[in-house]
Amino acid sequence: MTVSTSFNIPTVDISPYLASPTSVAAQEVVAQVRDACISTGFFQLIGHGIPRELQDEVFAGSRAFFDLPLAEKKALDKAGSVGASHRGYELIGNQGLQEGAQPDLKEGFYIGRDIPATDPRVLRHAFLMGPNRWPASLPSHIFREPMERYYERVYSLCLAVLDILAAGLAHGPDIFADFVANDPVAALRLLHYPPQTTDAPDQLGAGAHTDFGAITLLLQDTIGGLQVWDDAGARWVDVPPEPDAYVVNVGDMLQMWTGGKYKSSRHRVLNRSGTDRYSVPFFFDGNLECVLKPMDGSEASGEPLTVEGHMKERYASTYGRGKKVRE
Repeated sequence: MTVSTSFNIPTVDISPYLASPTSVAAQEVVAQVRDACISTGFFQLIGHGIPRELQDEVFAGSRAFFDLPLAEKKALDKAGSVGASHRGYELIGNQGLQEGAQPDLKEGFYIGRDIPATDPRVLRHAFLMGPNRWPASLPSHIFREPMERYYERVYSLCLAVLDILAAGLAHGPDIFADFVANDPVAALRLLHYPPQTTDAPDQLGAGAHTDFGAITLLLQDTIGGLQVWDDAGARWVDVPPEPDAYVVNVGDMLQMWTGGKYKSSRHRVLNRSGTDRYSVPFFFDGNLECVLKPMDGSEASGEPLTVEGHMKERYASTYGRGKKVRE
């Protein structure tokens, strides 16, 4: 599908900002990111400094995991993780992102910051915090080690993106200070989309949805399938994979904070390629105790939620939908 001039998902090279945040070139980066957040809520990010070799290791580890026998994967079912930490494997059909559609045709694996179950942080917030789970049959250098290295690199990149976002807002450089304090939650999610065997409109790899958190950084393989909804054109627009690039999108929290100025756009995944599709989204969800209220000091519509309350609502609805349809 051709992207019209009225709906443009730009590619932004952030290397000038990383090199010198106060330079003229860095301010151009800030402006490009701000314009993308206002217009579509999506942009492709390059110049991030994460080696292609590490990205390739993560894809190789992801394929190795999803190639394991189903029984081995189910032994790591995230339902068995500590509390509600959501660590480990999720079966195909476990989640239903789009109301009225079939459960999503994807399987996944959740990784977060590894925190022991006895840690006071986990005892205080069992939701999305806890120890990771690792497949025993995969050597550490194939799976665990690259995933942990990659997690730290993308986590740092998310903080840089938040700095760029703060520079483009009128609320000072520390506007996200509370959000990134107190062990902010972030999830690395490995996803495998088998090829779809039907053109049924209610069967999707990932149903139409907006992302729950503040920002998402998505690493795509070369297959494609990600689409963003163009409100003005009333159509789905393809987001073609770019080598090394991250697809960055605004999530619901950032839209809420900016009073709708920054757009959390609906998107979905279709895999009608005839082959397997793999992707690696990284969701930055932040400080669970942070209160979600407009940055300009205006009143929130309804009772303000914490990050934890907001995320619990979205997890309950989408995973509950998958369970309901399967039953």
